[in-house]
Amino acid sequence: MGNALKALLAERHIYGYSDFLAEYKRRANELDLPRGALPPTRSQYYRWISGQVRTLPRGDHCAVLERMFPGWTAEGLFSNQNHQDNSLYNPKADGGVLSSITPAIEPAILEGLWVTGYLLGGTRQRHVDLSTITATGTGIKSRNYPPRPRVEGDGFGHETETSAKLFGRNIMGHFRNTNDRYFYGSLHLSVLPGENILDGYYTGFTNDTHVVAEPWRWIRIEQVSVAGVDLSLVVLGEPGAVYDAIVKHPQLGGPIALREIIETS
Repeated sequence: MGNALKALLAERHIYGYSDFLAEYKRRANELDLPRGALPPTRSQYYRWISGQVRTLPRGDHCAVLERMFPGWTAEGLFSNQNHQDNSLYNPKADGGVLSSITPAIEPAILEGLWVTGYLLGGTRQRHVDLSTITATGTGIKSRNYPPRPRVEGDGFGHETETSAKLFGRNIMGHFRNTNDRYFYGSLHLSVLPGENILDGYYTGFTNDTHVVAEPWRWIRIEQVSVAGVDLSLVVLGEPGAVYDAIVKHPQLGGPIALREIIETS
């Protein structure tokens, strides 16, 4: 027997008390909890996931659990599996086989300006842009203009919009060009630890019978470096140099300053 809490923890490969405690403390630090609010004991944890809880834990425990699982209430987390919304245990109920996989981070954490780089399918030209991410409930959307994107050898690149959802720490969704309305495809990006780098691939096509897949990497732009900047007046640096800076950025590196990837007078 179990409950939604146990199932959701299993999806994140959290099976023991020590792993749970580490994640609990991390989320608790994000909240303004009362002084002296202690995490659950080992016995409390195993009672929670056993499905034997008759009354909800105290308020601070509920607040942290709801922080751990965005979109879930404490009541839902402690409900018996047999009484859960069908969308958790029957993914087809809402049309998606991934519907039971909840975001491991809040989409709002990813909001802001990012520099991104990918290779064009077929020609392998380096394409770079500055994309602004906005949170949308269980996912994100983005737009990569202004400023105008740039591509190696061709001047201006693709103006693109994306929409995607978060499944665990994976961003999965779609993109479409707005300056030609022809090219579109899918994207799958992993949110690396620190939430400053998105690393993955996009899939598109060179014609209606040939699918391509190329790497796509995003690096967060240091927020303070954007303050007071009119992006419509910004010109991205030489595409090859900007792309190389993106792919060479350390896996666990922090944000980069805007001035490092734009032309300056």
